[in-house]
Amino acid sequence: MLDLLIARLEALVPDLAHRIDGAAAFTRLMESKTLPSGGVRAYVLPTGIRGGQGDALAGAFTQPIVRTIAVVLLTRSVDAAGERALGRLEAFVDEIVTALAGWAPADEVGVFELRQASIIPTDHGLLGYQIEFSITDQLRITS
Repeated sequence: MLDLLIARLEALVPDLAHRIDGAAAFTRLMESKTLPSGGVRAYVLPTGIRGGQGDALAGAFTQPIVRTIAVVLLTRSVDAAGERALGRLEAFVDEIVTALAGWAPADEVGVFELRQASIIPTDHGLLGYQIEFSITDQLRITS
């Protein structure tokens, strides 16, 4: 699912093309305390799964679930490219919301819905902004 999200964002938010990574790259960045290059970098992260009431009937188990993901934007707030990115932050957020809200990557039961978006704490002259989405799906397990 995350690869499909990244592909959609790269296609519909041109300024983020080739500037989007997943959880592994985000973890390496946080561990190394290396700053991303100029401009905006985006990271698509799975943030959790919440289950609803399950039902077992005639050899099958079904359970509604809600998957959440976050798109984390990071930019240096102290360089020229970062300053340009800060000026476009609202537009970036709007483009990401437009690209993902109401869309489903595969055969999920629901579509992505915006949950919240806010500035997140960062260090070393970075600005962080996290946009959270959720999508309803269903576990279907046959025994």
